[in-house]
Amino acid sequence: MLKPARYYIFGLALALACLAAAELIWLPAPLKTSGGMQWIEMIDWLFNILAIVPISWALGALLSVWQQRKRRGWTLVLQLVRLLIAGLGVIGAGYVLFAPEKLYDLLLIIVAAVPLVFVDMLLSEGLERSRAAKASSVGGNHSNALMRLLSLLWLPKRGVIVLTVTIVLLLVLLCPTGYRVTYPGMTLNMNRYAHVENSENSGGTINGILVFERPAVPADWLYAKLLPMYSFEKIPANEPPLTESYTQVVLMKTDANRVAAAVAMEKAGVGDGIKPDGIRIIAIVKDSPAEQKLQAGDIIDEMNGQAVISIGEMTSYMEKSVKPGESVQITLRRAGVKTQVEVATKASADSPERAVFGISVQTELLLDIPLSIDYKRFMAHIGGPSHGAMLTLAIIDQLTPGGVTYGNQVAGTGTIEADGSIGLIGGIKQKAYAISRTDADVFFVPAELEEDARSGAPDLNIVPVKTIDDVLSWLAEHKK
Repeated sequence: MLKPARYYIFGLALALACLAAAELIWLPAPLKTSGGMQWIEMIDWLFNILAIVPISWALGALLSVWQQRKRRGWTLVLQLVRLLIAGLGVIGAGYVLFAPEKLYDLLLIIVAAVPLVFVDMLLSEGLERSRAAKASSVGGNHSNALMRLLSLLWLPKRGVIVLTVTIVLLLVLLCPTGYRVTYPGMTLNMNRYAHVENSENSGGTINGILVFERPAVPADWLYAKLLPMYSFEKIPANEPPLTESYTQVVLMKTDANRVAAAVAMEKAGVGDGIKPDGIRIIAIVKDSPAEQKLQAGDIIDEMNGQAVISIGEMTSYMEKSVKPGESVQITLRRAGVKTQVEVATKASADSPERAVFGISVQTELLLDIPLSIDYKRFMAHIGGPSHGAMLTLAIIDQLTPGGVTYGNQVAGTGTIEADGSIGLIGGIKQKAYAISRTDADVFFVPAELEEDARSGAPDLNIVPVKTIDDVLSWLAEHKK
């Protein structure tokens, strides 16, 4: 007879194995097919293996329902538990196969199913031991009756062992430690990630590089002993929640894609690029003059009738024309509606002679992106702006007849700014090491990070750059 518990145990073991594999997902990273498919793309296909976990639980539950369909008493309660496990299993498998982007919902389903699986395993084993003891006590044998009583008091061995091992492994693989770990990631060919409409040039190899940075778990210290380039740092007390950080990095990826597209198209002679379009308020200091007057998201266009379209213009006007304590008539856009607000100023804590409102701002940008771009979604590419420079290069490559790589296997990292400059990023040592495992001919890095990059990969051909024009010039001078 098939043992339903074996399906449960198999599913639990596979779930724990997948969890450990997710933490070590970078190891096969140099792997790619003859057609150019990289490891980061293969992960999307391998993710489907996770569907076996809820499916195995559903099979175990349904098998138990069938085998004990004629029993009554406590079994009726267990049958309901099993039907619930089966339902969660089917829903979980559906998420894996048809809605993998809803990873958070999938995790909730798995978390809900695990306790029910253990309830079924423990109670089923306990009831079976009880029935066995009852059968052995038939005939009034006091010794057998005593054995039956002891069997009821004795915890089910198999279920307790599985539960204990699972809890220990979950603590090792998931328990937060108060530290953040950074370790190598994977390459992503930007010409496979983004495709410009109507572009006949598929482009050369232009790899961006991802590193992983997340809350550290106890297992990470073991990984660090066995594998290179793991680094740890204490998480600050004011660190935002993980869900908020996730949202931020996703938004940063979207912003980086848009800036890269606008800069690249202007370089390729398509569109007007990026122009400043006012000052967006992103935060307001508590108890400041701006509180109750201004709101995060407001876009400032004028101050006392003077047009200000960038932070530089705003700063210059405030320094020359406004003294601490004076009020300023601000013309702004709020939810698309133009309005005027009078806001007082105060002296800056750092420079008493300087007037401030008590706001954090950034220049609002007007991006001209005349051609649409199709971006592929990869599960391992969650977000962040560090791929911006190489994405810019890839779009230029697609829009340039013959391309701009000139036969070079290109890799690089760095943000892209509105003026085409390449900005700083984190994890440069890990990124350099990850690229050193590939066949890249050159690795472009922000100039300020050259020394750190070389410490991560001394033998790699590292080229420091400050702008996207520096990258284009180097490639044009090093044709293969």
